[in-house]
Amino acid sequence: MAAYRAHEFGCLTWRLLGQQRGAAAGLRVTLSGGLARDSMSPPGAAVRGYSWHPKSVTAISRTMLPLAAPYTGLITCWRGYRAGWRWQEAGKDTRWVWGLVFAVGGALGVAQTLRYSLGEQRAEEEQQQVPDGGLQLTLYQYKTCPFCSKVRTFLEYHQLPHEIVEVNPVMRKEIKFSSYRKVPILIADAGCPIQLNDSSVIISAIKTFLISKRKSLEEIVSYYPAIKVTNEKGKEAVEYQNRYWLMLDEQETKELYAHKETQKEEMKWRRWVDDWLVHLISPNVYRTPGEALASFDYIVQVGNFGPVEGIFAKYIGATAMFVIGKRLKSRHNLEDDVRQDLYKAANLWVAAVEKHGKFLGGSQPNLADLAVYGVLRVMEGLQSFDDMMSNTKIKPWYQGMTRAIYEHANRQ
Repeated sequence: MAAYRAHEFGCLTWRLLGQQRGAAAGLRVTLSGGLARDSMSPPGAAVRGYSWHPKSVTAISRTMLPLAAPYTGLITCWRGYRAGWRWQEAGKDTRWVWGLVFAVGGALGVAQTLRYSLGEQRAEEEQQQVPDGGLQLTLYQYKTCPFCSKVRTFLEYHQLPHEIVEVNPVMRKEIKFSSYRKVPILIADAGCPIQLNDSSVIISAIKTFLISKRKSLEEIVSYYPAIKVTNEKGKEAVEYQNRYWLMLDEQETKELYAHKETQKEEMKWRRWVDDWLVHLISPNVYRTPGEALASFDYIVQVGNFGPVEGIFAKYIGATAMFVIGKRLKSRHNLEDDVRQDLYKAANLWVAAVEKHGKFLGGSQPNLADLAVYGVLRVMEGLQSFDDMMSNTKIKPWYQGMTRAIYEHANRQ
């Protein structure tokens, strides 16, 4: 489990350009903190790039920094060195030769600096188009959370390397850096770390990034703004706009979706997963006291609990969730036998898949396939999962998804 680096949002890239050391006029540059040129600096000397090293030094002009650069001040020291000879004592021919040498050397220095600068600029532009392997991901999760499982399934299918941090459900100290106190949280670093919240937003944003190499991850995330709303109970909540949309241009959309209806159907079923299917999980896995105890026994085994917390979670948590499961049944108007709602949902999904072939996405799973599979897989090993496999038509699709995820990941 890696330590979180949420506050390392600065891109620490220092480059020193135009540093020339000559026999006649050597220069030494000492940098600490931001970027500036003092009054004693020779004209034309420059430093490109910036870093953020907090030091209490002299203040500098904002106009001397890149627009988005943080700064705290600097120390610059320019020291001249004697050349070991005097210009006035040299003859005319000697002065002419040295003048030519300085002129040619200066021209070469300018050319080298420009080439370096242009090369760095190209490197910065290429860095914005980070390949899949350059995307560093850290997922903060509860292993048995359906929403976290959705994200994990997506990452596994696309074989995106990622660290997993299992959050303690009681103290949640692993996500104390975040004002957003739910999971999943994904920290995505494609040059600078960005925090993504909400499972559907995470999936849509990362999928867009994988397809559209023209957009930076920062730009893509900005297309999914969070707004505060008041829910039906009068409580304030956060909603994310465009959460089921992939932010692609027209050509990219045509390449991914054969028809517009294909895209609409994928979005429709992704929404169905969040609005309905996920709400069937808790009432089914905590349907009876015995099932609730078995579920929490598994949760304690795979979760991040201390020894004492584990004991309380297993017994007190199982009792509490059995009661909560009953309330959820009432809230979502489920049947007395909640298994029947689960069976209907599974068969409804299978009926939609059969119109397209092996998966809703056709020959390969799409985002809706991955979402349904991710939610259902949290029940594996529990009685509710075995009952669903035995009493619905979903088993062939589910087994096909398991193979597809494994095979696709190994082909990458």
